Amino acid sequence: MAENQENILKPFEFPSDVKQLSKEECAKILRKALTLSRKYKTQADISKITNINEKSIGDYFTARNKPSQERWSLLRKALFMEGQRESLTTKRVYETIHSIERFKAVLFLLKDELEYFKDSTSDNRKLLKEQIPGKEVGYIVSLLSALYDENQLEIFKNFSNKSK
Repeated sequence: MAENQENILKPFEFPSDVKQLSKEECAKILRKALTLSRKYKTQADISKITNINEKSIGDYFTARNKPSQERWSLLRKALFMEGQRESLTTKRVYETIHSIERFKAVLFLLKDELEYFKDSTSDNRKLLKEQIPGKEVGYIVSLLSALYDENQLEIFKNFSNKSK
């Protein structure tokens, strides 16, 4: 049971060099890679993308034959590198979602503070203005506005880079 848990946590590896692998190890790696692939579902799909005939692909997947280094590289590029790109994309999406959640929390807090000063006295707002320069507030307001318009964002980026 512990060995199974270890295998689940271990990242999938698809070695670039086929020389040190047996045909059985190659078959196991290929089957695992195809199982993990979101883009390719069958050996026929792999055959089409790599231009390796289906019979040869079948032989590699069943350990009847071991692919040459050239073919192994094609298979690796199709099956493994596709997964790596997807993984990076997924990571970026999760990072963006996490950033959005933090941003929402900050906006929620900011709204409460802004409401406080809206309903406060002019003396309190004067103190606020002394503590937080208008230039900083203007920058944040402009950036927030620009984030909702790509053309404005490009203008904002160019303008803010020149003023640094």
